Amino acid sequence: MHTILVPVDGSDHASKAISIACDLAEKYDGRIVLLHILADGKGAADLLGLSVARTFPPKLKEQLKLVATKTNQPAPEAVLRLIGEKILEEAKAKVARRGVEAEVAPISVGSPAENILSTQEKLGASMIVMGCRGVTDATQSSHGSVSNTVFSRAACTCLSVK
Repeated sequence: MHTILVPVDGSDHASKAISIACDLAEKYDGRIVLLHILADGKGAADLLGLSVARTFPPKLKEQLKLVATKTNQPAPEAVLRLIGEKILEEAKAKVARRGVEAEVAPISVGSPAENILSTQEKLGASMIVMGCRGVTDATQSSHGSVSNTVFSRAACTCLSVK
């Protein structure tokens, strides 16, 4: 059985990556492992812009709006953890609707690229399917810095989804 690692951050590209990973898992008898790394340092306004934000509970939305309007400081870790849990919950539900086997890795903290690479190694995942851009939507290149790092250093097949 193939293990497909799918890092998720609530972005549209990550959502598309889940769909493609499900297609691959169905075709090649694979299982999916979902991974979320806390969006450390991200502002509340950025997090409210995620496609998954529409599913946030009202209390969480209010907390983010309050932080966004009163300060330009990053969102607190407790809020980031709640968002991470919601992102993983939505991702797992999407995979389950497709009837694909999935598990959720523990939420990680730190460098997204390093966490993705170390998780791939620990799992022995044969593939990483991830969005080419995450929460930060810079326009200078077709890939973000996280995906560039992962693709250049991973010891497995990588698929970039746009």
